[in-house]
Amino acid sequence: MINKQPGWLNPYLKPENLKQIEEAVLLAELSTSGEVVPMVVRKSSTVGHVPLLLLALFSLLFFAFDLDHFQMLWIPLPHWLLITFDICVLLALVRILAPIPFVERLLTPRGDQKEQVEQRALNEFYNIRVHHTEKSTGILIFVSLMEHRAVILGDQAISEKLSPETWNNLLKELVDSIKSRQLTDGFSKAIISCGELLSEHFPKPENDKNQLQNQLVIKE
Repeated sequence: MINKQPGWLNPYLKPENLKQIEEAVLLAELSTSGEVVPMVVRKSSTVGHVPLLLLALFSLLFFAFDLDHFQMLWIPLPHWLLITFDICVLLALVRILAPIPFVERLLTPRGDQKEQVEQRALNEFYNIRVHHTEKSTGILIFVSLMEHRAVILGDQAISEKLSPETWNNLLKELVDSIKSRQLTDGFSKAIISCGELLSEHFPKPENDKNQLQNQLVIKE
């Protein structure tokens, strides 16, 4: 878990906006025994294949357009020196482009992204102990930035009352907020909406106590 906000999150929300998300959690939990935990991660998908795929694509383009032949005509240098230069340029391009989220997303199959984001969300649900509430009323609002995906997971008591389809509209708005880089508003609206839905089935008792943290959880 990250204590200081990392640079990769800054384009989506500013450090001063973290308080707004925490306040949204407090407001959502005023009328429900449900425990809402918002979480954002940099990425969930494995991307080790991206540099290799980029290198293969650039190499294919290089030879497909016969650039090696044109280089020899234009530049009066030994062939081995031109090839060495080309390899260095290709490796530099791969090094620069491979870590860019758009490139990672473009070169990772959507099915793999969906599966890995859902699996990461499930793992984090247990890692940060969202399931450790007295009446199984914890709920995780999970965002994975690179993939532009979000998942909402409710504990057992919530799942018995609310089907996964309940969250579809919230998830769409949350994903839209990732794409528009308005994640503070996206999280806040999703949290408040979750609180309203939960209050119908899990009203807040008089002796209710806060069992999970209210702050946004940030992880790589």
